[in-house]
Amino acid sequence: MLPEHRDMDMGALGSLVQTSLLLNVRGHDNITIDWVGEAVTQQLGVNLAGLNYLDLTSRENRSWRAHLTIAQVAQPCCAVIYYWLRLGHSGVLPVEIVAAPVRQDGDRHASLMLCCVSFLTRRKRVPDGEAIDPDSYEEGEGMRFIDIGAGVPSMVPSQRQETRPVQ
Repeated sequence: MLPEHRDMDMGALGSLVQTSLLLNVRGHDNITIDWVGEAVTQQLGVNLAGLNYLDLTSRENRSWRAHLTIAQVAQPCCAVIYYWLRLGHSGVLPVEIVAAPVRQDGDRHASLMLCCVSFLTRRKRVPDGEAIDPDSYEEGEGMRFIDIGAGVPSMVPSQRQETRPVQ
């Protein structure tokens, strides 16, 4: 049901490859950002490659974000989430991220997530001299799992997706 990393033709993604990133789900405390497209780095003004994805959230929300990410690869499904990245003087940079699970070559289960980032503004990049407030990475909203044939995991067994904010 899921492609292996070697089967992904990054060239076939066209310009989407420039706005993509690849997460490697290694464990509950270790989800690394293995690769970041050039347009993402240019837009954000910082290269996220090599960072632990969980370091982009507050300590109190790390466990919840890890739970959601691990659930997505354990019961393979796609996801969509929105972030409102705050800029120093020029407002907000809205971002939509769509993520799909991928298997490491030879693995039976997914452990990678290919994420396509869409900047929902006409702004070409963060203005010179400005930076994205790192705290604005901490909380996303509107996360939804998308069924690709294996169903979707419950976000919290006793709660519906809409009742728990994504963090």
